[in-house]
This record gives sequence, C-alpha cells and structure tokens, in this order.
Amino acid sequence: MIPAVSLDVDPSFPAGLAMGLPDKDEVIEEGYGCFRDVWTIGEVGHEEAIQMIEAERHLVRLVDQASRTDAEFEAMAKAVETGELENLPDGYAEEHPQSELVQFLDAVDEEHSPLDALDLGVAGLAYALSSVGCFTAASCRSHYSDQPWADRPVIFFAAERPTVHWLTPLVRDSGCGFADGSDRADRLLIVQAPSITNFVDLAQRIVEQAERQGPVSADV
Repeated sequence: MIPAVSLDVDPSFPAGLAMGLPDKDEVIEEGYGCFRDVWTIGEVGHEEAIQMIEAERHLVRLVDQASRTDAEFEAMAKAVETGELENLPDGYAEEHPQSELVQFLDAVDEEHSPLDALDLGVAGLAYALSSVGCFTAASCRSHYSDQPWADRPVIFFAAERPTVHWLTPLVRDSGCGFADGSDRADRLLIVQAPSITNFVDLAQRIVEQAERQGPVSADV
C-alpha cells in the first residue's frame, strides 16, 4: 500500500510568484536554499531521466505489493533507498526469502544507491524536472514519523517562467499542484501531491511530453 494524505492542490500556473533559475554563484556544494543534507543533482539527460523513472516505478511496485501499513511502507521504502536488507521490517527477509523485494536487495551493490540517494517516489520526478531545465533544490516523499520533514510529497525547484507554463497542464493532469517555496530561497517553487503515485505519473508525463515538444527557452 502506498500512503496518501488529504491535500487540496492548486494546479494553476503560479503567475504571482517570482521565477527563474539561480545564478551559478548562488549554488554552493550543498545546493541552493535553506536546506540541510541536500546536494545538487546537476544536468540530467532525457535518457538518464527515463532510466531513473523506470527503475523507480519498478521499486514502487515492489514496495506497494509487499507493504500493508504505513509503517511497513516506510521501512521497505527506506530499504530500497539505501539498498540495505536490515531496513526491512523485522523478520520480513527471513519469512520471504524468495520475494522479488528481498532478491532485489540481495543483489544491490553495497556501494550503489538504487535511487541515487533520493527518496522513493520523488527520484524519478526530480530527474524528469532536471532533464527539462529545472533546478531541483530539495525533495521529500514524506516519512512515517512523529516529525516528518514534509507532511506530503514535495519537490522544491526553480525554473524559468516558460518552463513552468509548459509544466502546468502536466501538473494538473497528474493530480499535483504548485506552491510558494520562496521562504527557503528566492524564486523557489514547490510541486506537491497527496501521494507519490501522483509524482510517478507526473514524471512519466514530463518525459513523454518532452519527446513530443520540450519547453520553450526563456531566451526565445
């Protein structure tokens, strides 16, 4: 089961918000904005985004099928994010040694993070946004804990105004919405959703639309 929250999203173009990419000297090694434990993804190619989206969709399916509660989803999501069997719920690996989830984790290279150290459910969208010229500053799938960093799936990002225009129908059709992220840094927007299933859908829509017609450059 994939957790979902009750959330009213606003998918309309956020016309009143400042937009634009950060200047190069505003981006430091730890990223951009008032965040901790983040890093800059950098440029992402179209094919690279597709590969991440496909890998993530597979892992979301495995965790969705195996988990029955929010707590189990949290543990299993953490396991695939870290590639570590010990993060699975107690006894799960021993009780289900032939499960696809356990076999996947058994095969993960200890030096390799399956989702590039990003959260399950936001990795694909972060790559998709980066592949069409957005700057992703921070993300969170929302965690099952007393004090989650975010209470719903979010990605803080910056983009030129034409790119946000281009994204708007895709955001709407996937059940996501925009919000203001400028309290963290100038020109930051938020894309948010009730569930990571919406993010997985949006990521796929972005790469498919980019194949037909990508966003118009702000310089045009």
